[in-house]
Amino acid sequence: MMGVALAVVIALYLGERQREAAIRALAIRLGFHYLGNALPRSLTLSGTPFDRTSKVWNVIDGEPRGVRIVAFDCRVGVGKGSWRRSVIAVESGADLLRAVRFNHEMAIDSAGKWKILYRPRASVNFRIAGLMPVEELEAYLNTFAVDTARPSQ
Repeated sequence: MMGVALAVVIALYLGERQREAAIRALAIRLGFHYLGNALPRSLTLSGTPFDRTSKVWNVIDGEPRGVRIVAFDCRVGVGKGSWRRSVIAVESGADLLRAVRFNHEMAIDSAGKWKILYRPRASVNFRIAGLMPVEELEAYLNTFAVDTARPSQ
């Protein structure tokens, strides 16, 4: 039994290391900065489910195509009631409609000058980890552009 438990712990650790390496590579590819476990001070999450995150990791920050974007993985809450999500925060002035059309399950909240894009917590979650695959994260990050139809706020 101890061997199985140890194997699970090692597999989880290696999976997290692999995800970190993939997100670092994504950040380099898209011209983002990998910040690790620190959110930028300018990002506010008040009024969103992520206002009280208990842990943040894999934070990337950049301005591709004139839009400031911060993406990160986080845990909300502690213990058995906690849940994990990948979150994308986009400064106002960006066109988020293309991203929502990409996946209708995604929710958008506002926090100050930021729009927060995430998959809401479901009562039954088949995606156990709750984290977005790196390929899906990259697809979202490539959809954002400045909305030229309306002036920036």
